[in-house]
Amino acid sequence: MLCIVSKQPTSPGVATGSVVAAATTGALVAIGHRLGSAALPFAAISALVFHRTVTAADAGLVFAGLVFHVTIAFVWSFIFVFLVTRARLSDVVAAIVIAVGELVTSWIVTLSTGVGVASVLQLGDRIVLALVYGLALVVGMRFALPLLRNAR
Repeated sequence: MLCIVSKQPTSPGVATGSVVAAATTGALVAIGHRLGSAALPFAAISALVFHRTVTAADAGLVFAGLVFHVTIAFVWSFIFVFLVTRARLSDVVAAIVIAVGELVTSWIVTLSTGVGVASVLQLGDRIVLALVYGLALVVGMRFALPLLRNAR
C-alpha cells in the first residue's frame, strides 16, 4: 500500500496552500452558517465573476465560488512562500502582509464592483477571515519547512 505514496516532496506553496484553503474554507462556512447559509460567502465570490445576483440557492454559483476561493487561497499562499523564501521576510511579517492584502483586496473589489465576499460579510467577519489567513499561513509554513530543508 505504501508504494502509492510519492517519494518526491510537495512544494512549500502546495503544502501551505492546502492548510490555508482548508482553514479559510472552514472559516467561511462557519461565518456563512452564522449569517443563515453556509453557502452564501461562496456564492458571493463567484457572483463577482459571473455578474449574477448573490443567492445561496444556486448550487452552480456556490460550487464555482468554492473553486475560486480555493484558487485564491493558493495564490495568496504562493505569494507568501515567495515573500518568505525569496524576499527573506520572516513568516510572521509575511503572514501579516498577506492577511492585510487579502482584507484590502476584498474591500477594494467590493467597492469597485458592488459584489464579492465583502458585500455579504461585515467588517468583523472579514477581520476574522484575515486573521485565519495569517495564522493558517504560519501553520502551513511549519508543515512546509521540512520540505524546504530537504530541498537544500
